[in-house]
Amino acid sequence: MTHPHSSEQIRSIFEEEEYLRAYAERRRPDMARERASWSSPPPNLLEQLKAWWEPLLARADRICSGVGGPVRLDVGDHPLVVDFTARQVRDYQGENCRYRLSARAALIATNVARREIDWSNSLFLSLRFSASRVGPYNEFVYTFFTCLSIQRIDYVENWYAARDDDGQDILLDGWRVQKRCPHLRADLARFGSIEGTTLNCQMHGWRFDLASGRCLTSAGHQLRASPTR
Repeated sequence: MTHPHSSEQIRSIFEEEEYLRAYAERRRPDMARERASWSSPPPNLLEQLKAWWEPLLARADRICSGVGGPVRLDVGDHPLVVDFTARQVRDYQGENCRYRLSARAALIATNVARREIDWSNSLFLSLRFSASRVGPYNEFVYTFFTCLSIQRIDYVENWYAARDDDGQDILLDGWRVQKRCPHLRADLARFGSIEGTTLNCQMHGWRFDLASGRCLTSAGHQLRASPTR
């Protein structure tokens, strides 16, 4: 096996700043072409988003339930709301939103013009956005923005359905709890441990309050649990 780069070249990639500066210079024309291709926000951007996303929201029962409220989307200076409860896309009306995503209007408009169905590739990995939240991370918010087509929404909804609780329970340190972790169905008989009234799933580090069943790691993942004494 022969490596295409010498040891010295490999070392320079990871240790020398000049490599990154040279790479940035080589890619500068590509970046300029990409920026030049960005779309200007059309006056009917909200109408386009409604026509695109509201049919998806109508099919996304588990995603909408998991988000459980409005998500604010700032398109430049124009605040919009993706209301997962009412399953609508509309102008922001001053309501409290636990989740907020902001990006340049040209980037959002470009994603809409190109009908980008996975914004993790077309927006999030660019790091050209800001986000805030109140409370724990909510995977359903992120999932929606990566499944912006009927095929993807149906796939992930079916995946969530297949992951539902199968009704089996186990006994664990004085508690009766469902056997499968609500996150990715790890066997809690093997990976579950209890500290006080908190259950820890050691497979991925997710935590649950046993008294209420509420997930302490992410919203929308309820655990069935009751004390045995």
